[in-house]
Order: sequence, then structure tokens, then C-alpha cells
Amino acid sequence: MIRTARNILAAAGSAAILAGGMALAGAGAASAATLPTCPGSHCTNNSQGLAGYYGADDNHTHYRYVQTVTTASPTLIKLNGQNANTLGGVGVELCDPNLGIAAQLGVAFYGGSFHVNYLVGKFAAAPDPCANNGIINGYLFRFGNPLGMNNVSPGDQLQLAIWYAPWGHHFHQLSFGVCDITAGVCRQAYSGSHFNLNFWEFGIGAAANSQALTAPADNALDTFSSNMVTCYTCSHQVPITSVSPVNPYGIGGLTEAQFVNGSSQVTMSPNNSLSSGNSFTVYNGSTSA
Repeated sequence: MIRTARNILAAAGSAAILAGGMALAGAGAASAATLPTCPGSHCTNNSQGLAGYYGADDNHTHYRYVQTVTTASPTLIKLNGQNANTLGGVGVELCDPNLGIAAQLGVAFYGGSFHVNYLVGKFAAAPDPCANNGIINGYLFRFGNPLGMNNVSPGDQLQLAIWYAPWGHHFHQLSFGVCDITAGVCRQAYSGSHFNLNFWEFGIGAAANSQALTAPADNALDTFSSNMVTCYTCSHQVPITSVSPVNPYGIGGLTEAQFVNGSSQVTMSPNNSLSSGNSFTVYNGSTSA
């Protein structure tokens, strides 16, 4: 299920994502000038949810694969400004904003150590439940551990990927793959049969169910590279910088998300850091706890 980042990038090349015969990226990969910016085009704010980048519903594209390479950084110990047991982590998700059903895979710090966990579940109702919520269920999230007895050490570089097999009449499977690049270990976990799933959105970045951070978001939290996606009818992975709306209204496509507090001050954000090189950093404010 998981290939090395080098092979993924080599396979992607200049491939365009196709959805129902339509090119997701239009004529080709997006240039730096067309990437989402906050404030500006394709930017959303939320007080509880995603800080990073996501592919918003464009009424055409179904995603079946999303991946990133990130780090079990010591900064995650208080990623949202609270203690280590507060729900929060960094990673990837596939999501249906219509039903609120999502699959999440991420690395978090709790119980005195780092863990990689996954979960399939349903978000609470929200304007866009995929972007406006944090972790689906923090308690259950801690029990889906694809790495098993392989511990994650501080500073380990991790490749995280979710893959969905939407074909066939009897068995639709979600696979959660993790490679601890530093330790040289790869493991996968699978999540049962899932029928009639349509993942219209993907997300990469930090997720938290609450926060106690001060503005501005100027402290580096974690980095994300080799950010790739694939759609249901695609033959190759492509960088998220290739994701653009495919409808005539410019709705959906790659979007930047950031946390704001009750005064609309930004407390966690990628700060427009996504480059044409397909990597970005999420920044947060100082802890107030």
C-alpha cells in the first residue's frame, strides 16, 4: 500500500488527476501564484478543526488516497496549548462532508509518549464537518494503532497514508499505512467493510478538539512534505499543489485552513507556507495554559 516518498514523487511527475474524465488541475499543476492564501482565495477559519490544507468538495472529485511525511516533534506535546492529554495530533484524513463520515490517521503525544493512531467515524454536524471538527473521537482514536509494538521516538520521521478501495460489490476497504522512516519500520492496519463511501475531501495538517493558544501563530509546530493525493479514477498520485476546482464556478479545490480564537485572531495556521515544492509548516501561538 505504501511506497517510499521517492517512488511516489517519481510516479506522480506531471500526471493530472482525473474525475469523471475531467482534469482536476486544469491544464496542469498549480503555480505558486494560484495556491490558496489567507486572507484571500480559498481560505477558511475555524475555532476547532483543521489547521493546514484540504481539498474541499468541488462536486466532481472523489479521493481514495492521501499521504504526508511529518515528524513526531516534541512541539506536539502541547500542540494546542494544553496538557498532553488534550485531544490533538497531526496527520491525514479522507472525509465525506455530506454525511460527516471520515477516516483519520495521525501522530499524537499522550500518556508520556508518541503514538500513531487511526479511526473511522462520524463528525458532529458543522458547515463543513471535515474542516470544522478536530479528531472524530479522541478516546477511540487512541486504540487504532497500526504500528503495534513498534514505539515512536521523539524526532522520528513518519510517512502516514490512508488508502480506500472503492471498487467491487461486496468489499470496500480502508487501509492505514505508516512508515517510521527513522526506525526503518512499515506497518498497515485495515478497517472492515465500508459500503457506499464517497470521500469528497481530504485534509493534511494539525487537528485539535480544543485550544488555549495566544495569537499570533508564529512558532513552528510541525512540517509536512511529500503531500500527495489520488482520486477514484486516477492511475497516479499527484502533489496537492495540483488540486484545483474542476467545476465552472471555482468552488472547492485546495484550501488553506487556520484556527482562530473568539476574537478572530489566528492561533494556528500554515501561514501561506505551502510552496510549489509541495511542502508546508504549521505554526501555532504561545500556550496560555
